[in-house]
Amino acid sequence: MKRLFSGLTLLLVSLLCLGLVACGGDTPAETTPGTTPDTTPVTDAPTEEPTVPETELPTEAPTETPTEAPTEPSIKDQLGLEVNMSDLNTLMQPIFSGTSSVNETVMFLDYGDEKTLLYPIESVVSVTSFDGSKTYEAGKDYEIVDGKLKILEGSAIPCITRAKFYNVAPHSQINVITKYEGKDVHTYWGEGKPMTDYQINVNYTHADAWEGFTQPAELETLQNFVKKLQAGEDVTVMFYGDSITYGASATWLANYAPYQDTYPMLVVKALADLFDYTVHFEVAGLTGTANVPTQDYVAGERGTITYVNTAVGGWTSQDGVNNLDKYVKEKVAAHGCDLFILGYGMNDGAISPRNTSKNLEKIVNGVLEGSPAANIILVSTMVPNPNAINGWYSHQDQQEAQLKQLAAKLNKNGAACAVACMTSVSLAILEHKDFHDYSGNNINHPNDYFVRVYAQTVLQTIIGYENMN
Repeated sequence: MKRLFSGLTLLLVSLLCLGLVACGGDTPAETTPGTTPDTTPVTDAPTEEPTVPETELPTEAPTETPTEAPTEPSIKDQLGLEVNMSDLNTLMQPIFSGTSSVNETVMFLDYGDEKTLLYPIESVVSVTSFDGSKTYEAGKDYEIVDGKLKILEGSAIPCITRAKFYNVAPHSQINVITKYEGKDVHTYWGEGKPMTDYQINVNYTHADAWEGFTQPAELETLQNFVKKLQAGEDVTVMFYGDSITYGASATWLANYAPYQDTYPMLVVKALADLFDYTVHFEVAGLTGTANVPTQDYVAGERGTITYVNTAVGGWTSQDGVNNLDKYVKEKVAAHGCDLFILGYGMNDGAISPRNTSKNLEKIVNGVLEGSPAANIILVSTMVPNPNAINGWYSHQDQQEAQLKQLAAKLNKNGAACAVACMTSVSLAILEHKDFHDYSGNNINHPNDYFVRVYAQTVLQTIIGYENMN
């Protein structure tokens, strides 16, 4: 009996121990590293919490708080660029930003016509003659219809009429033939005043923002030139190209009101305004080159910009190569060159864009031989009258892509070269305006309004309006 009792006692003790193991949960549940395991008994009955041996809990390895990589300062900040757009004259305020347009030109063909402008008109500030001497009246001379400008019957605004614009007699020197009512017809043209006498200036406000092509700023590429301006060093800016760079149709060069500067003159004056410089206009003294002002332009005395322009009207890029030594290399040797602005292409319509690029490369290399540190801007041409079908409009709109490839090649080889994309700019404007609204001859020259667009595009290339305070 004692043995039986002892056996039963051992059995009961063993069962009791098994019960304690099952209820107490000796095996810890899976836990997240670094947290304390849950040791609460799995029973509602009050029990004495078993003693858990003290063990070192696993902990997460200390982690470093991620920090953002330092932001590379903008090229504007790197240069310490401090220029103010408010220092520019009104004509150099950018047309592709803001809410107002100054002296945007329009040409009416017939009374009753409605013209679109670069932006839908919100309100008109003034409408004047091209030279600014006459102001026209709303309700009497014009009205606004759905954001467009409409010329009224009996208006004092000059109107060329379609009868005069189309089916004109053939000209002795230059013929412009366009399609009109299904026929090939001789079309009106005139250099300067014969064209601009029929154009008016519109000053207006608008709500829409520009959504077309915008020239990128090339401040980083051209920073060596800008650094010199920042430091107040004397610099030389040289221009070489065809009639547009020469200054054709700009009223200052044509010597009639409002006497607005050529685009190269506007560019250097704007740089002088921004950096408190004086511009000295060097007489090129070469056959076919343009007159220059006899007086310096003084915006400040921190330094001097020497202006040299050896462009000649009618020249192709091949002419530029043929005259490279006398028109470029000798001038570089005499004055040095910090910024070289090259604008050929309008007269290259009959040759391949690739050959135009090759010619420009030869010219650029000629500049770099004499001035290896010169910064370069290649200005693609505006497109000519897109309606002209007798040879005026040909390959011009294909040249810009070749110029970009050339700039990339020059930059790869250590030069600093940018492209001012006037081809893209002019094509974008043609989506809103007629060619005769902004041309100085209805063929291939800009009027004062588009001269300003040229100058603003080059200034945007050099600095970028967005980099101005």
